[in-house]
Amino acid sequence: MLAEYGPWIVTWCFFALCCGGFIKGALGVGTPLLTVPMMAQVLPPQMAIAIMAVPVVVANLWQFAQAERGTATIARFWPTFIAILIGTWAGVKILSVIDEKTLLVLVGAAVIAFALLQGSRFRLHLPDRLVKPAGVLFGGASGLIGGVSSFFGPMLITYLISIRGLSKNQFVSTISFLYVSAVVPWTITLFLYDILDQRLLLYSGFATLPVTLGLLAGQRLRGHISEARFRNLIIVILMISGASMLWRAYQ
Repeated sequence: MLAEYGPWIVTWCFFALCCGGFIKGALGVGTPLLTVPMMAQVLPPQMAIAIMAVPVVVANLWQFAQAERGTATIARFWPTFIAILIGTWAGVKILSVIDEKTLLVLVGAAVIAFALLQGSRFRLHLPDRLVKPAGVLFGGASGLIGGVSSFFGPMLITYLISIRGLSKNQFVSTISFLYVSAVVPWTITLFLYDILDQRLLLYSGFATLPVTLGLLAGQRLRGHISEARFRNLIIVILMISGASMLWRAYQ
């Protein structure tokens, strides 16, 4: 079935998926941000997006299942999880009437500004008493923005790096748990709207292998990344996410 694409295209996509899995394993974020543009160099963009459907679900479930104290993560962040689901539903509902360009410009600029602030000595921290209420706010915003534009990550990253004392492993397990509430409905929506047809669903299933290989390699690397460097890398990812939103707004 893959014979309809040349060996170089298949090899490039395999490499792109490995890279996406690697960054996911190392940092817990960034898979579609890296993999979709790489695959879109040789495939139609909509196809590149659809192929990521199964791997992102598997990767997030895998990382959360591997995490220590998963029950504690659920107990602490379940309101955020529910807020993302509600926000996603609302975002899909208003997709036809909202000005996506304005939304992406405002949120993208705000995300970049926040990333720069968090990378400075003036970075903000959420008091413990506000972690859950803020989670509902950021989760709802993440779902709303993601439902409109597919950019679920920036608001969640913004929220999590503001929590004092959240280690790199806790960050990865928490964002994987929260991403499940976004990527599962997103995948179902792709299937219902025939963007993810049976052929692409099979390709997406095959894509899980290279993503998993990269994921395992990235997890090994994470053990050698200091907490400070991990935080700096997450801030870089956040800035790239904000820039991607601005780029998408003017396409």
